[in-house]
Amino acid sequence: MLAGKPSWLARSWRPLAVAAAAVALAMPVTAASASTSGRGSAPATRSPAARTALKHVSYRGYSFFVPGSWHVVDLRKAGRACVRFDRHVIYLGNPSVNQSCPSLLIGTTESLLIQPAPAKARPSAVENEVARQITVTIPRIKVTATFDFNPSQIFRILASASLPAPVIKTPHPAAAGQAAARPITRARRAGAATPAKAATPALSLQVANYHGLGFDACTAPSAAYMKAWRAHSPYRAIGVYIGGADRACAQPNLTAAWLKREAAAGWHFLPLYVGPQAEFGELSAPAKQGRAVASDAVMQAERLGFGPRTPIYYDMESFAPSQTGKALRFLSAWTTRLHTLGYSSGVYSSSSSGVAVLSQQYSGKKYAMPDVIYDALWNGKQNTSDSVFKPGQWANHQRVHQFQGNVVQSFGGDTINIDKDFLNVNLPMPGGTPQASPAVIQPNGVIDVFYRGSGSKLWYVRFSPGSGWAAPRQLASSAASAPSVVNRGPGLVDVFYQGPGGHLWQIARRSGGHWSKPIELAKMGVIGGAPSAVAQGNGIIDIFWKGSADTSLWQGEFNPATGWTGPHRVGGNLGSNPSPVEATPGTLQVFWKGQGTKGNLWSVTRHLGGTWSKPKSLGMGQLGGAPQATASSSGATQVFWPGAGANTQLWYASLTPGQGWKGPNHLGGSLAGGPTPVTSASGQIRVFFRGQDGHLWQVRGTPASGWHGPVRQSVGTIGGVPFVAVGAGQAAVGVFWKSGSGDSQLWSASLKGTSWTKPRAVGSNVA
Repeated sequence: MLAGKPSWLARSWRPLAVAAAAVALAMPVTAASASTSGRGSAPATRSPAARTALKHVSYRGYSFFVPGSWHVVDLRKAGRACVRFDRHVIYLGNPSVNQSCPSLLIGTTESLLIQPAPAKARPSAVENEVARQITVTIPRIKVTATFDFNPSQIFRILASASLPAPVIKTPHPAAAGQAAARPITRARRAGAATPAKAATPALSLQVANYHGLGFDACTAPSAAYMKAWRAHSPYRAIGVYIGGADRACAQPNLTAAWLKREAAAGWHFLPLYVGPQAEFGELSAPAKQGRAVASDAVMQAERLGFGPRTPIYYDMESFAPSQTGKALRFLSAWTTRLHTLGYSSGVYSSSSSGVAVLSQQYSGKKYAMPDVIYDALWNGKQNTSDSVFKPGQWANHQRVHQFQGNVVQSFGGDTINIDKDFLNVNLPMPGGTPQASPAVIQPNGVIDVFYRGSGSKLWYVRFSPGSGWAAPRQLASSAASAPSVVNRGPGLVDVFYQGPGGHLWQIARRSGGHWSKPIELAKMGVIGGAPSAVAQGNGIIDIFWKGSADTSLWQGEFNPATGWTGPHRVGGNLGSNPSPVEATPGTLQVFWKGQGTKGNLWSVTRHLGGTWSKPKSLGMGQLGGAPQATASSSGATQVFWPGAGANTQLWYASLTPGQGWKGPNHLGGSLAGGPTPVTSASGQIRVFFRGQDGHLWQVRGTPASGWHGPVRQSVGTIGGVPFVAVGAGQAAVGVFWKSGSGDSQLWSASLKGTSWTKPRAVGSNVA
């Protein structure tokens, strides 16, 4: 809680003598009784605890004095007992991985869970005053304690066993630290890269997007239960309680590893946070509390691996009309703070209270509205309709409907008490660059193009709908390679290239259009050629290069919350620059031509939540140049390359999920350079290349529907390998090439359907 706690508790409390603690425990203590009301209904009446005698509880060598009226539950003998923090109970042991908990529990009071810990556990004692939770770890035991408004009674119980005093820590999510702004400085220069352990990437926003049936439960089920329900139930999404002061159930299964494993299995998630409730009278400073719980929610989301822009749903149960103003101020602050920290906002509430009042304020400017509404209306209908919604409100795939609650169901022999949900959530990915390119196109049609000019200078030119092409601008004076560019979100563009010293360099544009100075990413060491970068929609960048001291594939990764990690040696033996592609959110594949006379197609893969596979030869015969990959949103991947020797045709191989690789197949043509593929929002693939006749050629189609071409395009001769502007879900294709007339200008034309815009020069002095 943010209010109601005496300030002296945060500063001067120390372990009390056992006798003093016993006396204190015997004194009357104000403590709220548990709320066990159904979801969306009024909470139970709160009443102070009566004066009570003490009893002695021992566990793994520690002795506690607790009120005599408290229940003591030995979890070793309790089977699937639910560890619930809405009752005065002291639990001993580890909770079952398959607790039998009612779905409707909400609210906490003074309660303790005492679990085994290693004999040499490092002592720590922390109070999260926002989540109203105290965690103490010492040799042999770990204590998790909850409290209502005042932790005094918990302090006394801990002191009775001579446990250390908790230190209050204010929630501080990594996103608030702006780690993204911290460059790797010149002082950290390293001539040779030292491999680092590859960090597990955050879960993509896509794990929260889903259309269909889901469920939520008070505690996350075990892996075995999830597997059984995946195989036998109609559900493919699950609501999980990631934190909050009124989260009533223990969560032994809910870890980052559990989430990544279940995401890889195909589950989608509704991250729920249940903090102070309007109906419980807990909103004493609504705006301040709303900001604080949003910070704590993001911290918990980051800890569990949910990436930026993921919606976090605040569980605001049904409240009386007299609490409307406080609830609106609280939820508005929640939404605003989540947006500041880079996450999307969701709100769960009753159709007749929270959802209704948000709908009434939807078009106003006074309160910030959530991105997704989670509507508790138990009418049994598997849709997202509700008469309280006016036309246009949360209408663009922004609704979840909880249509039935407190239902016991069994699938595969495994039983869970659940609430049933129907999801229609598809939040857009505002950023993302699924394949490497020197140019990116944003959802609003803005195109950012970068090229290496004469004198090894790095140049930039920008197209804006309505105003056309701006004059070229020099960004750096020394670039040893072509650039690779990613778009992480609206206005967020990152450019990478091999620069002075052979190191990886970066130039970044942030919101407002301001470019950084060139930043040396010296930690990555000397790279062996042009880098290739891709970005997920959650802002995570993966960048790849061929080693300088070896021919291995190397990788660096940028997370908006934690900054850069790497370099990581992925392995392999590269005979070309790498070509990375994001097939589905969180799943990356990297392709290259192998070393030696065989020159086969090689690849590595990292699935969502997983680690890199070992390098694998895909065969496909000898490649005549570097392969180039593209992928559709379905996960289908296509790789193209020029034939070897006198065979200069366009060749390709295709991967369809569940069917494996097919190829090699040839598409004809006569290439004078490498191909450049791109996939449109409709799944149409276009492949551009410079023909032996010096003209721009195109092949279009898909392996499933067939191919059209090659067809020579009527844009004149070109002087080098063409490239395209890449963006997530793009419709039109911007194509760029060096002039074939010897004037070294950069030319461009846009292709939509089968129609080209008139080619025009947009830059000069192309290297």
